[in-house]
Amino acid sequence: MLYNTLSTLGMSRRLQTTMTQLQMDMVRANEELSTGVHADVSATIGARTGRDIALRNLFDRTEEYLKTTALLDGRMGTMDSAMTSILTAGTDLLATASTGLGQQAPTGVSLQNKAKATLDQIVGMLNAASGNAYLFAGTAVEGPPMRAVDGDKSGLPSPMQIVRDAITAATGGSAMPTTAAQTAAVIATLDNLFAVRDPATAAPAPLTDTYEGGFYTGTTAMQAGGAASPRITGRPADATSVAYGVQANDQTFRDLLQGAYMLAAVDTSTMEPAAYKDYIEEAVSKMSKGLGDLRQATALLGIQRNQIAAVTEQHQTQKTILNLQIDNLEGVDYAEASTRISHLEAQIDATASATARIAKMHLTNYL
Repeated sequence: MLYNTLSTLGMSRRLQTTMTQLQMDMVRANEELSTGVHADVSATIGARTGRDIALRNLFDRTEEYLKTTALLDGRMGTMDSAMTSILTAGTDLLATASTGLGQQAPTGVSLQNKAKATLDQIVGMLNAASGNAYLFAGTAVEGPPMRAVDGDKSGLPSPMQIVRDAITAATGGSAMPTTAAQTAAVIATLDNLFAVRDPATAAPAPLTDTYEGGFYTGTTAMQAGGAASPRITGRPADATSVAYGVQANDQTFRDLLQGAYMLAAVDTSTMEPAAYKDYIEEAVSKMSKGLGDLRQATALLGIQRNQIAAVTEQHQTQKTILNLQIDNLEGVDYAEASTRISHLEAQIDATASATARIAKMHLTNYL
């Protein structure tokens, strides 16, 4: 005679395994419903996993470029603001100085004080920073590029003292030129002081200091040997490079500062008439040229900012497209996920009910 055996222990274990699997499936389904992404993307999309990885890599690179363009735009915005302020201050000083071109002004000390205040303002703007980077220092972004007009704790002569020493050396001992010949000598000496030169060469006599080192401490215009130093550039895209590095030792600032220092170093109202005319004309001419070049540099910076804005828009568009493509591969159909959860809930309820019935089964019920 054959007997059918009934093992409640075996059935309970099988139901327990089924319940565990159903609960894990329920957790994954709820996770997919909340995140909108398959819990195991590679298992779900199969052979398309390679394309998904490539899209993800491109998406991440696009995000990094967006961070770069945001950083570049922020730096350029700060530079633009500083250069605009320098233009405003320089133009105001130039207008005041220009009134003395026709006739020697009796209030030269007021012009001298105004020039000193303008220099302080310009130097402060050229020491502008964005984050931990000084914007007008070239590649030497870790420190302010300009020394204070009245000097610092370095032990070096102050920039103002350097200019006054140069004037004294050119005149043979006088604090200001007294003849046209002395004015010409002073102008030639100051031209040498503010000139671009190989940093490996010594300052020409009678100078002992140069603009780079005495006034400016950032990246030199030339490397030792005379080759141009690298400029700051930004790379907002794979095939796009923007050389936006305006430096405080560019010729535009050398000219502007030379004219302003000429006005701040002496009281022009006390100069001899023979020396005054050429001196004030040279100061005004240097400032005018520097401000004209600065306007062009500011306009170029504006063009570069527009270029960055256009690249940023391209990246944002690409990011949107990539996000849609990735979502098509990794994304969950919410209706399908909801239906699957409903089925799982029904299966879990049925399994739990069966488990409860088995738990109530006793051998005595069948004797």
